[in-house]
Amino acid sequence: MADPDPLSPLRSARKVLAAVEAAEGVGLLEAVAGGPVPAEQLADSFDLRPEPLHALLRVLRWHGVLDDTGAGWQLSEVYRELLTGPPGGNARALLRIERWAAQDHLNADGVTAALRGRRLPTEIPDAELPALADAMLTGARASAPHLARLPELRDRTSLADVAGGSGGYSLTLCRMFRGLTATVYDRAPMLEHAARAVKEAELGDRVRLVPWDLHRDPLAGPGAAHDAALLSHVLHLLDRRERVRLLTDTGRLLPAGGLLLVHDFLYEEPPAGSVLAASAVDWLALGAAYHPDRRALAAELADAGFTLRRTVPLPALGTTVAVATRD
Repeated sequence: MADPDPLSPLRSARKVLAAVEAAEGVGLLEAVAGGPVPAEQLADSFDLRPEPLHALLRVLRWHGVLDDTGAGWQLSEVYRELLTGPPGGNARALLRIERWAAQDHLNADGVTAALRGRRLPTEIPDAELPALADAMLTGARASAPHLARLPELRDRTSLADVAGGSGGYSLTLCRMFRGLTATVYDRAPMLEHAARAVKEAELGDRVRLVPWDLHRDPLAGPGAAHDAALLSHVLHLLDRRERVRLLTDTGRLLPAGGLLLVHDFLYEEPPAGSVLAASAVDWLALGAAYHPDRRALAAELADAGFTLRRTVPLPALGTTVAVATRD
């Protein structure tokens, strides 16, 4: 029977995520990823009280995260695909980053600060940087194939991956387009993780890494160095002045007609209750100074010397891609 309480999905979402994050935090998800493990063994291995552990395991089974095989507990098939694999190939790092952000600024305090014209600090601690790098690789593996379907990208040969993090978009797109090379611009500590990913992918001859700090350095480069640029999940971190500055700097890397892809949150009115609608909380809590709709984005792009050609919602990812060209 359906739950008649309309608030139930809102209350349960936070509680279920807390249970998953707790299981990941104490190491349970990794422990049961390889096959069934008895609850008693889990309690002994992680020094956990048996009664609340059994309750947690049952909660995770009810929500499809775990299976009880009779011989022990293991990840369900769906979550085994999501939460296992090498760094950059699983979603555990995404859970860690979501947990840190929810405790730090993507919460009610962050939304309240934004409503009052302030922004909570969002600088990630050094201790969380490896998890962020892995999370970015994982996220890019899910997102980049959607970008690769854009016909505007197919004949491009040189991509500027601005604030490209651990290089996930550049690596995935270079694998999909044999004629493409890429340059990742980001902070030196993040590029250490990108360098390892590039080496593992054996793409060192096609993916270049350039140290660059979003808040301190101009985005310098020879004129028309690239024929395409990507800004993924960076504009919502900035106020309007900073966004236009970054867009203008990015334009200096492109020739007239050069392609710009802006992959970020919400540029269209989303369906009620959709993933895209839920993602709006991120830009709101981050203190975005404007409602990032298509008209506002088009105006900022125009101020930076670009023309917005179209927007492509990606509802499954909770994001949108804006396609623009340099004037």
